Parts: sequence; C-alpha cells; structure tokens
Amino acid sequence: MSRSWYLRTALLVFLILFSCVMLMPTVVEMMLYPESKDDVAEEVMTEEPVRNPPLPQWYQDLPGWMKQKTLSLGLDLQGGLMLRYSVDVDSALNDKMSSNAGNIRSALAGMGKEITAVRHDRALKQLNFTFRNEEDTKIITEEFLYDYPMLAIVKTEGSTITLGLRENTYKESEESAVQQAVEIIRERIDGLGVAQPTVRVESGRNIAVELPGLSRSRVAAAERLISTTAVLTFKLVADRNEAIAVFTNLSQKVTPDSGIYVGGGTLRADDVVDPATKRVIKTGKEILKDFVRANEQEIPSGREVDYEKVDLRERRMEVADDVDVNTLPQSWRMRLVRTDMPPLSGENVEAAYPASNPDTGMPYVSLKLDRIGGDTFYEITKQHVGDQLAILMDDTLVSDPVIRSEIPGGNVSIEMGRGNRQDTLTEVNNLVVSLRSGALPAPIRQEYKTLVGPSLGADSIKTGMEALAVGFVLVFLVMLYYQTSGLIADFALLCNVLFILAGMASMGAALTMPGIAGIILTVGMAVDSNVIVFERIREELRMSETPRKAIHIGYDKALWTILDSNITTAVAAIVLMNFGSGPVKGFAITLLLGIIATVYTAFFVSKTIFELKVRISPDKISI
Repeated sequence: MSRSWYLRTALLVFLILFSCVMLMPTVVEMMLYPESKDDVAEEVMTEEPVRNPPLPQWYQDLPGWMKQKTLSLGLDLQGGLMLRYSVDVDSALNDKMSSNAGNIRSALAGMGKEITAVRHDRALKQLNFTFRNEEDTKIITEEFLYDYPMLAIVKTEGSTITLGLRENTYKESEESAVQQAVEIIRERIDGLGVAQPTVRVESGRNIAVELPGLSRSRVAAAERLISTTAVLTFKLVADRNEAIAVFTNLSQKVTPDSGIYVGGGTLRADDVVDPATKRVIKTGKEILKDFVRANEQEIPSGREVDYEKVDLRERRMEVADDVDVNTLPQSWRMRLVRTDMPPLSGENVEAAYPASNPDTGMPYVSLKLDRIGGDTFYEITKQHVGDQLAILMDDTLVSDPVIRSEIPGGNVSIEMGRGNRQDTLTEVNNLVVSLRSGALPAPIRQEYKTLVGPSLGADSIKTGMEALAVGFVLVFLVMLYYQTSGLIADFALLCNVLFILAGMASMGAALTMPGIAGIILTVGMAVDSNVIVFERIREELRMSETPRKAIHIGYDKALWTILDSNITTAVAAIVLMNFGSGPVKGFAITLLLGIIATVYTAFFVSKTIFELKVRISPDKISI
C-alpha cells in the first residue's frame, strides 16, 4: 500500500481517538453524572454543584487538560434566565450636558461674565446661555470649548448663544455606552458560576443576557448583580509601612480554614474552583471581603480596604518553573487606600483612549478630565509627588501609577509599566474600557425577562435528539441501496457527527436547538456528497474500468462538484456567524464545522476504506 494510505489511516485513527477524549468530559459530567437540578438558596448561590451520583474517583484523578473542555447546553436546552436591557444613552448625554452647563457657568463667572439664564433643551440636546451683555457672547469660542469636547456652537442670537453636540458625538456616545455596559455586565456575571453565559448587543442599544442553568432562587440575585452600576473613583494608595501595619494586625484574626494567607506584606486569597467543572465556586475577592466586613473595626479612620488581582507575572515568580500559572486559580490581595482627599471620579473623565510612547513604543492610557476634575487632579498631584494613585472600579483596583510630577490642565497619562508590549496593550485597552464606563455612566433599563424551565429544555433535547436519531436511521437505511459501499458511507457519517461534537467541545461551545438543526442538516449534506461520489464510480464501472481505477477517477470527478456546493454553503455560514447573533450564530457555527467534517469524511475517510476493500478484493466492489 502507498505511503499516503498509511498517513490517511493514521490521521483518521488519531482524530477518532482525539474526538473521544474531547467528548469524554461531556459524557461523564452531562450524561452519566449530571448536576442536581434542585434549586439552591440565594445566599449560597456560588457553592459547589451537587451531583447525584458524585463524579467517580477515576475521573477526578485524570489530568486537568483532559477535563477542561465540555460541551454545555444552551439556554433553550437546560433552561435558565434570559434578560434584555436597553442603554439610556439620552439620559446619560443630558446628564453630561447639565454637568457641562454648570462648569461653563462657573468658568464664565470666574472671568467676570454675567449670565442671566441657562436653559437646557433636553429634546434637542442643546444648551442656551443668555448673557447680560450681548458683547460677552464672543467669549465662547472654539478655543474656549476645548475643555468641553462634546459641545459645539450652534448659533448666536443677540445675547443668547446656543451650544449643541458636535458631529458624530451622539453615535459615538451610543456605541461607546453600549459597549461599556456589555463589559460591565459580562464582568459582573463571571462570579455567578454559570456555564457559557452570553452577553451580546442586539439592535443598536439593546443588550441581551442569557444565563443557562440558572435556578429560580438565583434569579433575583442575578438581576441585582447585573443592574448595579460600576463606579470609577480616583484615590491615593496608603503608605506601604502603614498598610503593612494594618494587614499585620488583621492577620492575627485569620483562622486556618478561612482560605486567607499572608503574602507580599498583605493578605491574599485564591478563587475556590470546582476541580471537575473548573467553575469558580467563590472568588478570592469575596473571601477577603467577608473577612474585612467581620473586622471593620480594625481599619483606621480615613482608610479603606480595596482589592486587586495578582498579576500572572508575579505568580510565575512564586511557583516552580514546571508549573503552568495559567492553570492556577486567580489570586486576589488587599490594598489599603486613603479616603481623605478631594473627590475625583469617573464623572470627571471626559475622554479616554489608548496611545503609544513615541520613544519606547509602549502603549499607555491618555485621558482628559473636565475643568473641575483637572483642577482637583492638579492639586492632588502637586501635593503627593512620589505617591501612588489608585484607580478603582467599584472596590477593585485596576491601576496604581506613581505620581512623577504635578500635572496641570487635566491631561493625564497612565503608564501600565511592566510586561511585553502585547500584555501591556491588553491592560491598556481594558483600562480604557473601565475609564470610559466612568466617563459615560449610562443607566440600563430592563425591558424583558423570561425564565426558561428545565422541563422545557428537557422536552427540546428529547424532540431534537429524536429528530436526529430518526433522520440518521432513515439515511442509514437509504444508503443500504448502495450495498457495502452504503455501509462505508454510514461509517463516514458516524465519524462526521463525532468530529462535529468534538469540535464544539474543544471550543467550549454550547449546544442549542439551532445547533442540533445544523447537525441534522449536515447529515443530509454528508450523504449527498457520498451519493455524488458513488454515482461517479458507477459511471466508470459501466465503462469497464477496473474497481481501483473507477474509485480513483470517481473521486477526482466528484471533487470540484462537492467543493463548489460546500464552499457556497460555507460562505453563507460565515456571513451568518459574523452578522448573526444568538441562535443564528449557533446554527452557523455548527453548520460550518459540519461542512469541514463533511468534506474530510467524504474524500478521506470513505476513500481510505474503499482503497482497503479493493486491495483485499481487487476484482469486486458493490455500489
């Protein structure tokens, strides 16, 4: 036999074994030892999932990489919560304009220009300033509005000047506000322990949230968690010696079973992870927060404890060289922060964007504060050169740059410091999103909520699997028309479905009803490819070609016909995958995987078996 036959056979055996390994966690955790569907109390919503019967010991002893990926069920198959929110961009813009109106009036008063009236037209999103003297309207120029980048001069009539939004400001603000809301919601639901949560933008400013497997008792807590607005604040990091003293005192209160330990002059805790599902049961941050609440009397006046993720670079220095830090649970630590300084929050940030240092090429965050924020920031930096500035999202520290010198004008550069360029760029982009969420704190309104029960999901699974089974059996029987060759096609069809499910499991994808429909469609398309090949081979046999030559010519002639039909379908699947959302996207992903598997099984799996059969019986082939 030729070398290519051996290589194709080896590849097929490898793919079958690899697919079985990838699907093993799904079979064990979803079918043999599923999670209990009993509701849990809201206050213990992050406890370890209960399985009845529990996972076997042999499975728990397997290497972690073999259990990392599972094929989870979507919202329509296992039930859960679906929410739809709308981002109130108009309210956010009007609030920002009202803030600008107050700042402009104060600035003009400081310049000795008296304003008799200020009117905010919320419908047109315009500000009307009426001066006592008509000549004073000339003070408002494009240069004056440099500190108010969202505003532009619309018209001047007598002693009244009208300011409105600059061109494209509304659209940019809408897109920015929606994306910021998505990031905030996604980060907040990470702690829910929900498998494959989905947060996506729907039709402009609408956001859809799907939480599969969420029990009824956890719905209220999930809604509160999602709708809470993230708050951005700027504070000062407390002196290191003071922080060490406070944390040393707190360490005396730590119990052996608390999960808290001392490290780097502070207190730390790691996320508690279910070893079987890799889900976070309780974050290290929650462990530390519970401890701080119980010992609030130990925190000095004018100080507060916030929390920070321990960087992977630091963790690499703490573990052995052969340990992959990416597999370790996330570690959190306490940071002591001062609260005795003028207030400075995300509301004072007018713009934030990533930039690059022309000398070093390293990215950094550039932001623009409003007039009040700029003045406050100047006073803080002038008085605290050499101290660290704490940039906080809620109670999580996202950056702590050192104040190198006093910074006037409200133009702030935040250098992320360590790491290679790509890691630093990722940090910069993440911080920009956080800062922008503070710059435009657009409220979100819940427009729609539905709770899909597990019984409905069970019915969907039953009907979907029945449809797949019936379709597969009917195709199997029809292919017997081609005798032994039909059995070869049926084996290729089994490999096709196996490869699709393994591909979805390797990506950590969720199986939905549209996904099942995509698999059923793939079954029909796979058989169609085999029928084309078989008819081509029959044509060659009628022309008295030898079985070996008929197979070779038949596959060659069918190649472009099958590729053309599958490529056009793949293009449609790619379009649906990129522009669709939710069920449409799930269908497209499954269909695209099915097309790849179909082409492979039609031209390599069945052809390899045909060649083996011909070598065993060179003068006979049943088609």
